[in-house]
Amino acid sequence: MKLSKYLIIVLLCLSTLAHGSQKKSTSLKGLHENISMGKIDSVELSINIAFPEKTSLEPRPVLLLIHGGGFISGDKSTKNKQIIKLSKRGFVSASAMYRLSPEYRFPAAIEDIKLAVRFLKANAAKYHIDPERIIVSGSSAGSYLAVMIGVTGNSNTFSDYGLYPEFDSSVRAITAQSAPIGDFTQPKYAELKTLKRLIPLNYTDKQAILSAMSPMTYLDIKDPPFFLSHGDKDPIIPVELSREFVSKLESINHEFEYHEVSGGTHSFSRSVPKQSKVVFTAYMNFLKKWSK
Repeated sequence: MKLSKYLIIVLLCLSTLAHGSQKKSTSLKGLHENISMGKIDSVELSINIAFPEKTSLEPRPVLLLIHGGGFISGDKSTKNKQIIKLSKRGFVSASAMYRLSPEYRFPAAIEDIKLAVRFLKANAAKYHIDPERIIVSGSSAGSYLAVMIGVTGNSNTFSDYGLYPEFDSSVRAITAQSAPIGDFTQPKYAELKTLKRLIPLNYTDKQAILSAMSPMTYLDIKDPPFFLSHGDKDPIIPVELSREFVSKLESINHEFEYHEVSGGTHSFSRSVPKQSKVVFTAYMNFLKKWSK
């Protein structure tokens, strides 16, 4: 009888501890800004995270958004409204800081976003998230970074800073709108402002550095699925860049979804609002599919 009571007490204690741990892991709610991820080249990098208001017994999927700005401007806080809205759909949503040109050029921004992925994985228990269900999303300059995360996630490329080295930067899926993701070594892209802002000033072999900057260089069948969209009238990032990447995806039978928007410019909502809604619905369906 005494043994039975003892077992009951032990079970009650374990239950209390488990409940307390669960409560702690799901107690974070709302927007938390400027969370430090660590330093790279003496720059303190930070991330904003929006947590759902409703608690969950299961670890949640993560959606990491990357702001645009042509690599020379923009701030993670411009995505605050968006990540708050996405948190209401059940995601732990985040927006990460990255170093900007001209002071910081390739591969600085890629290193920073890869750090953000590893940071999230390292804090999976604290934030009650599933490290195997991280989706990275971006538009314009942010879309390039998102795709680069996707194609280099299964390698140690751009990860040499000793920050959370026990975690890789592989992710579940990638979404990218108006992305500069083609073969940069082609002469027709030589005057593209986006590339000029990224190219290091101290390169010795221009073709080699352009190849290293091209997402197509790293693409393989082990990379995550992609959701891509691009307006065929984009005056800033030529649609040919997305078409080339899509062609490469097709050639290796890789899983992807591509929406080329007729009449769309760099911003779908401004140029083709009706088509923008259609693409957004497809985008949300993609997120729902790959966040399971």
